[in-house]
Amino acid sequence: MKKSFKGIIVLAFSIWFLSAGYFLAQASTPLTDNGYRLEKVVVMSRHNMRTPIVSKGSVAYKINTAMVHDWPMKGGHLTLKGALNETAFGQYFRCYLMDEGFMPEDWIPQAGQVSFYTNSYQRTIATARYFASGMLPMADIKVEHKFGIDKSDPVFIQARDFYTPKLYELGKDFHEKSIEKYLSNIDDKVLSFERAVDFSNTPYAKEKGITHLSTNDIRYIINGPKNPTMTFEGSLYDVYKTTDSLIMHFYEETDDYKLFEGAGLTARDWQNIGDLHTAGMCMICENPALALENTHRLLKVIDEDLRKYNLKFAFIGGHDTNIIMLMTVLGAGDYWLPNTITAKAPIGGKIVFEKRVGRDGRVYLNPYFIYQSDDQVRHCAVLDLNNPPMRYGITFKGIEKNEDGLYLYEDFQKLLKDISVKYEYYTNKQ
Repeated sequence: MKKSFKGIIVLAFSIWFLSAGYFLAQASTPLTDNGYRLEKVVVMSRHNMRTPIVSKGSVAYKINTAMVHDWPMKGGHLTLKGALNETAFGQYFRCYLMDEGFMPEDWIPQAGQVSFYTNSYQRTIATARYFASGMLPMADIKVEHKFGIDKSDPVFIQARDFYTPKLYELGKDFHEKSIEKYLSNIDDKVLSFERAVDFSNTPYAKEKGITHLSTNDIRYIINGPKNPTMTFEGSLYDVYKTTDSLIMHFYEETDDYKLFEGAGLTARDWQNIGDLHTAGMCMICENPALALENTHRLLKVIDEDLRKYNLKFAFIGGHDTNIIMLMTVLGAGDYWLPNTITAKAPIGGKIVFEKRVGRDGRVYLNPYFIYQSDDQVRHCAVLDLNNPPMRYGITFKGIEKNEDGLYLYEDFQKLLKDISVKYEYYTNKQ
């Protein structure tokens, strides 16, 4: 009896000791950012650098004859430089999360602790794989995608359909009021584009019998409201389709002379070309009706990942359009990122949602944009705490930050609920 009682005492002491040790370990986790302990990270990423999607005979092919690369992989696939840069991004997160006390050096997550989910395109899947290899080099990470390679997942789809009359009216009203914003200072930007492609000597210019581009023929065609769809036409749309291959050339080329003096271009010219590309995307993606329709599934994925108890880190891999539409719906659409010519959705750029617990015991959200600068992308920079990527705080419309720049997580949940209610209203056909 005494022996049994002694055993019970030892067992009770062991349980107490292990429990105390557990809580001591938890308490010793570093409290950074003014005392907010990092509990969970959800990353919404654009894929890294890919080859241009240009087919022979297309408008873009006829315009961009001056700067055409022979890429070793087919159009739309992640480039070798994209692979290197995304691995470096993952290595930075490894350094950052170790410094935060969030993960050990060679963390091998248990089942359900990490999630990697992407669209089913080669470039999004490969981006996630390279990021995972940099962040978790000792772990065998599975990247989830739902369809065959280069098939589109509805979570990430970018349709131009207004599925209800209410969405149609919202989309039409936006473009009637916003067209001038996207055309501001457009002529100087078009001149930079013309210099870059030697426009007057392109097959496109010769076919049309012109030496300069006109921006006077831009038009939105919004069919509806019975079967409402938006199309975007005119010379500026032809320019937008061509800027993609120019921008990929800009990031692929590491010789400054070939980009600038040798090409007869300036840093301002390249920024103008990037701005044209951004304007073309934003004319579609910042439309609140299209953004709402194309983002509601993605928001549910983000919300679910933030809620999952065991999940510590989630990576969601999509496209630049997903980034811009998400920022639009969340009310963060007025941002403009520095040190990149793709100022709304940089190559490999990521929206990060950090869930943190404050000293007051309340749960907070720390949202920010993280991306590589143009120089870091072009020169495949090694990223670490001494040479970090660019970081830009995100502000959401309708909820307030505290004095340390964080949102109460419950306020963010309310914002998501309000967006859901708004979506239900605009998609109700009555």
